[in-house]
Amino acid sequence: MKLKDIFTDINTKVFVLVNQDDDDELNWTIEPTDYALLPEEENMYFIKAFQVSSYKTADCFLGIITPERIAETVIKRASNGQIVAESIYDQEKTVIPAIASDCFGNYELYYAKENPKIGIDVLKKGLNQATNKNVVAEDLGYILRDEGQVKEAIEAFKMSEENGPSSNYIYLELSQLYKALGQTDEEIKYQLKFKDSSEIE
Repeated sequence: MKLKDIFTDINTKVFVLVNQDDDDELNWTIEPTDYALLPEEENMYFIKAFQVSSYKTADCFLGIITPERIAETVIKRASNGQIVAESIYDQEKTVIPAIASDCFGNYELYYAKENPKIGIDVLKKGLNQATNKNVVAEDLGYILRDEGQVKEAIEAFKMSEENGPSSNYIYLELSQLYKALGQTDEEIKYQLKFKDSSEIE
């Protein structure tokens, strides 16, 4: 199917790009997949997404290159109903994926400052479906941290720790979060974990 017809498939969450031999992105060829989350495999995918405002969301699609998890293109309905392809950098409202990711990347992909709860809910739902729970847990942990939800952020980062964190900086995050709660023993414990893992590297 053509990218311009993507809204006709109401069930598929992830489409894979199979042909981009056209100057007009809307004429690129995509195929539906049965993925529930953004996969790790190297490719370009168009996934269900939300345009977020403080009080509502609008459905759209987001083009993401994996495994780097680079978001570039937004496919949406213009005010006149026409399907358009625009750069993510030209959007007035934040666009975030409507599904979680199995590949690492910048957590801000899921962070809509207009209404952070939307991204948090997407990631919480994704935790149950994720193959790589550490990926989703870290995305979630960083947003919760930025939103000042310290105890919830600790829970998320500890889930990442249990499932193999992306880097030893997760220990540093945990140390700082425990410091914010005044839990000195846990703060020192994770400081030492960070130090020990840094020496190993």
